[in-house]
Amino acid sequence: MPSFSMAKQITDISGRGVGLDVVKSNIEALGGDVEVKSVMGEGSTFTVRLPLTLAIIQALMVEIRDEKYAIALASIMNIENIPVSDIKYVESKEVIHLRGQVIPLIRLDKILDFEPKEEVEDTMTVVICKKGDTLGGIIVDNLIGQLEIVIKSLGKLDNNKLISGATILGDGEIAMILDVNAVI
Repeated sequence: MPSFSMAKQITDISGRGVGLDVVKSNIEALGGDVEVKSVMGEGSTFTVRLPLTLAIIQALMVEIRDEKYAIALASIMNIENIPVSDIKYVESKEVIHLRGQVIPLIRLDKILDFEPKEEVEDTMTVVICKKGDTLGGIIVDNLIGQLEIVIKSLGKLDNNKLISGATILGDGEIAMILDVNAVI
């Protein structure tokens, strides 16, 4: 509440009851809300909710066929160029052996139902991602670069669990944001 203070004494810089009211007003101006729960003798819990459209993440932009996708940098371990000859099969699944670890490969072009690639290359670009303690190698056609992107919700269109949202790039093009937790 505005002008509500718990201070026993007002000073030049505090005790007027505007601090948290300003925070609440600014969050509500962004379309969010603040919830406060207090328990006597234990303390207070402040819950701040902001709309998903305000979530900004660092992402690696990749290309699969001619489509652009974003992968959150927080889930990327490293990027490798792997010779196709290094692909092995374990229980009829493609894997690579990298630095003492066996990493399953994920072909997004097959999962997303793209047309098979015409030409076969000698090497492939693999983005090694982490979900908890599990690693997975996502095969991409091209690396575009790192960007800071704003996550936009897909709303009612959100029926594909591999996609966590979308972003609008600087040139106006739309790129889907891959949900690494669902992919791995």
